[in-house]
Order: sequence, then C-alpha cells, then structure tokens
Amino acid sequence: MTKGAVAAIVAVTVAVIAIAAFGVWWFVLRDDASAQSGAVGTPLSGESSESSDSNDAGDTADSGDADARGHASTGDKSRTAVCAVPDASLSDVRLDGTSLIASVDFESESCEDSSYSAAGVQVTIQDDGNVVAAAIYDFGDAPLEFDDGTAQADLAFTTVQYWRPYDQIDVSDASVELTEDATASGASAAAVGGALGGANIADTDIERYAQLAMSWQLDHDKTAANAFYSTFTTQLSSKQYGMQVEGKTWKYRDIYEQFLQRRAKHPNALFIWSGDYPTYQENGTTDYYVILSGEGFGNASDATAWCPANGYSTDDCIAVNLQ
Repeated sequence: MTKGAVAAIVAVTVAVIAIAAFGVWWFVLRDDASAQSGAVGTPLSGESSESSDSNDAGDTADSGDADARGHASTGDKSRTAVCAVPDASLSDVRLDGTSLIASVDFESESCEDSSYSAAGVQVTIQDDGNVVAAAIYDFGDAPLEFDDGTAQADLAFTTVQYWRPYDQIDVSDASVELTEDATASGASAAAVGGALGGANIADTDIERYAQLAMSWQLDHDKTAANAFYSTFTTQLSSKQYGMQVEGKTWKYRDIYEQFLQRRAKHPNALFIWSGDYPTYQENGTTDYYVILSGEGFGNASDATAWCPANGYSTDDCIAVNLQ
C-alpha cells in the first residue's frame, strides 16, 4: 500500500472513533449529568406538581390566618372571630331602687355571631353634651353575645355613677361611647335585677361631673320651684360644699348623690340654690344647695305633718314656701 492510502485509512478510523465517542456522551453520559444536576438544583419537570402542592398549602394557611382576623372560616371551627369594640346606642333608661338601669344596644360587623368579653371597658352616656352616666364594666364576667352582629345588655349605674334623674335623660338624643383599657377605682358594684354592675371611674371625674350636673339641675328645676311661692312644700336637705356634718365633709358628689337618693324616693323632688329665693334671703341662708320634696300643701301644718309620715325628723324636714 502506498503511504497515501495508509494515511487515508487512519484518518477514516479516527473519525469513526470520534463520532462513536460523541454519540456515547450525547445519549448516555449527558443524561446522567443532567439528572445529578437536577437533584441538587432547579426542580425537574417531574417534581413541579409536588412543589405546587406545597405552595398551595402555604396559601391555605395564610388564608386561614386572614379568616382568624375577621371571622371563623367554614373549614376550621377552632378559629374564633376577633370582636372589635362595638358601636353602642341607648334604647331605654329606668330606675331600680336608686340605681339607673340603661338598656344598651351594641352593633359590630366584626363580632358576627361571637362574644365580646373585654375587661376594663368604660361605658359613658352623654345627653345634650353632658356626661350623665359612666362606669367601668368587665364583660369577661358577662360577655356580650352577638347574633348577626348585634347584641343587647342592661347596665346598672349607682348614685355616684350617674348624674341626672333617669326620667330627665333624653334617650333619643343620648349617645353611648365605649373605651377599652380603662382604670377602675375600686371593685365593680353588684348586679341589679340582672343588670351588670360596674366599677367607679376616677374620683376627680366623679366630682367634676357632679358639679356640672348640679348646675344643670338648678336651671332645670327653677320653673317647677316657682310654683311654691304661694303654696307650701317641704325641705329635705340643705348643704354647703365643704360642710362637715353627718360624719363627713360634703363635696359636690355627696350633695348630688343625696339629691338622686331623695328623688328616687320622691319623684317630684327639686334641687334649688337658696340665694335665688326670698324666704332664704330674709333669714341670711343664701349659700346652700337645697332639696325640696316638691309635694304641694295648702298650709304649713299639712306640710309639717307630711315629714314624720314619710320617715323624716324635724331636723331633716321642715315646711317651707319660697316667698
């Protein structure tokens, strides 16, 4: 064979070997390398549904958390609604003994069919811009049970927790405000006829609201008091601020509380300032808060006889007209 023929045969042989090696790499070794790379790197197409299921599970958990913030999801009964502070309105007021009973309607979309059980909730009732009742309630003791976002409860206020006779509160004009995390002064009062009792607000606020209530009451009762210029009634109390009598120093809260207690017993009771009327001006007692029974009598004898008949001594009850 010539040298040229030998060289051609060698070249062809080398080419065949090279082609065979490339085929082995392409069809065998390359797939193995890709499989190893997929095991530790980017997911292979065969794993995509499993990965999708994992993400869906995470989305479901997130959705459940969102439901927990608003309301219980249908599939998870263990979640409860987050019941935000509800709106409130006054539907009725009445008297039970000396306690004011307020019927309050509550509304909250977030509560739905769940309970509101916060503690330390101050309930404040206002009428014509004045605070007429305020106390702090523990709804953990008596949760508000909501049905389709609404609930109702009766709340009791003691005579140092309200500052207007119940029948002088305009229910249609009154507003109710709830404030959470309020600090109570002392323990809650006992329930009254099924109405939840509350704790006192701060003493300084009680004193302030009582003083404002006294001014309102003096103006309100003036017209009715004028009827006793020519007829008799009975005086049930006369007090000054800071007066030391009956074992205590009288403050505004004490004076107005006594008025509320007398009026609970005598619905016609009136609150007046002695300096506004001639009968007190003549005897020099012009700086007293006076409680009148508001009962009318044709003469002083009949008025005087009324006092012991209603359990009052002559020290506490006297016949009086305002002329």
